Amino acid sequence: LMDLARDSDRLKMDTISADLTLSADGNRYLLLILDAQSKAPALNSVTALAERREPESTRIELDAQANKISDEEAVWRWARPQPLTSLRISMASEGVLPVALSWRSGEKEAWQPLTKTVLYRLDGKRSEDIQLSGQPVEAVRITTINARLPTSLPAISGARDKYQLVFNTQGKGPYMLAWGNRAALKADVALDMLIPPSLRKTQSVNDLPLAVAQEDVMLGGEARLTATSATEQQSSWKTLLVWGALIVGVLVLALMAWRIWREVKKSGSV
Repeated sequence: LMDLARDSDRLKMDTISADLTLSADGNRYLLLILDAQSKAPALNSVTALAERREPESTRIELDAQANKISDEEAVWRWARPQPLTSLRISMASEGVLPVALSWRSGEKEAWQPLTKTVLYRLDGKRSEDIQLSGQPVEAVRITTINARLPTSLPAISGARDKYQLVFNTQGKGPYMLAWGNRAALKADVALDMLIPPSLRKTQSVNDLPLAVAQEDVMLGGEARLTATSATEQQSSWKTLLVWGALIVGVLVLALMAWRIWREVKKSGSV
């Protein structure tokens, strides 16, 4: 403990780190033992500060479907792009396999390099999970390096954070939750608009009534996943008009240059 002052400067050390839990049923007191050779300071009060830790997100594992392309290449896909935070690759049998990994965010998107690593399964141990930054991943590709894929392809699963959807109900259930319309307008609101902060102090979000999913209902089909909103359609038309004007301008300039070249050629021949 230290509290030194000189002129306008002050050096103060009044915090001691400790990994313990104080409670009425467990540790209730702290004993401070001072060095006998030092003068005991006058302590006015002692305050315990709880370490603030952000709650860890619950994660869910999603298995990918494998498709062997050749003896050196295979692709694992998810039904829809997922914001993955890590990849787990498990070999079916013991062995070592040097590979190059790549990923893509959509079926029509280009492959992006991920990493080069060595997959292994030896003595009950396996290669470590590969960390991702949460970007949408639709597929992962494995290309072997100076090796062939095993007869039984490795299993790949991706981990993503689990989300809680809080909605305000009106009337009696059942309720319909529609998702996947890319042309839909944003309608989400902040959590404070649904549950006031003062109420969350006494009632946790996890204590709210849960909605249980029933049978799936097909509304708009796969076409709605790639639909464009009115704003995007207007922007696309403006882009096409700009490109059209540029192309027409280039053609006009080319025509003028051609006519000038003909006039110059005629004058030269005369």
